[in-house]
Amino acid sequence: MAFIPSMRTRNPAASGLLTAICLWGFGLGAPMSALAQEGGGFGLLLDAGLTFDDNTTRAKVSTDKLSDSAYSLNISKSKFFPVSAQSRLLLTGVVGAERFQTYTGLSNIGATAEAELQFRESSDFFAPTLGLFAKLKAEDYQSHLRDGHRYTLGVSLSQPLTDRINLFTALASNQRTSNSAVFSTADTSARMNLDYALSSHKALYLSAEYRLGDVVSTGRSSLESVTISKVFVLDNAFTGGQFFSYKINGNTWLTTVGYNHALGPNGSIDVAWRRVESTPELRPAWATSPRSYVSNQLLATFLLRF
Repeated sequence: MAFIPSMRTRNPAASGLLTAICLWGFGLGAPMSALAQEGGGFGLLLDAGLTFDDNTTRAKVSTDKLSDSAYSLNISKSKFFPVSAQSRLLLTGVVGAERFQTYTGLSNIGATAEAELQFRESSDFFAPTLGLFAKLKAEDYQSHLRDGHRYTLGVSLSQPLTDRINLFTALASNQRTSNSAVFSTADTSARMNLDYALSSHKALYLSAEYRLGDVVSTGRSSLESVTISKVFVLDNAFTGGQFFSYKINGNTWLTTVGYNHALGPNGSIDVAWRRVESTPELRPAWATSPRSYVSNQLLATFLLRF
């Protein structure tokens, strides 16, 4: 028996694009890769997006919060290799770039290599798909402090709940090495994604992720930030020489709500809202600033398979 991925009732393009966008920037790329394998053409998937972020500095104090917009473009290619009747290996390569309008030091280009071993015991509709994945990403920023690599290792589970609702969960260990110790971070993450097919061309999705480990926040020099940080550095991504980035222990919640609309079998548009909230582990008794920082992001993306 050949390996049979979980079936979907909606348009193939919407099926793959939906979860890919929900995990954009944070995920594995497996749903995106699955889309690239369907149909003819070159087997490439292109996504072009626009993001507005009301707190690019990830600051707690309102006077340190700087907003910006960014354009992004990514192209991915993937390939499946059968391993046994119930398992297969998925290899994916991604190249992309992100350009910020105001704080150009945050602009970057990157290349990602991913491998995931997937296992599905049977072709039964409700049979879950288990995965073991690893990812390596190289990044080059205009702010040289952030140049480096990201490493991810984890496990995942994809489970159809009904013919319209699918659940995806993942547990991962994440590490980043950079030119600056501030941006060399490590954390553990747990992620859940639910997507609901409204029709063959329309779908809603909800994603929630919890991270425990290093958190980076940027702002003007303050006694509170210096007290709780493990290390800090003058950040050259923001003009004026007044902003410092601090690495602290803490936890982060990321919540995404979005809508996906398929444009035929090979394309899709997607709009989403994401909320990011990070809370430091330590807080001085005399601190008066908000306990957490909050960032809101609006995302609009066009995806095309060719």
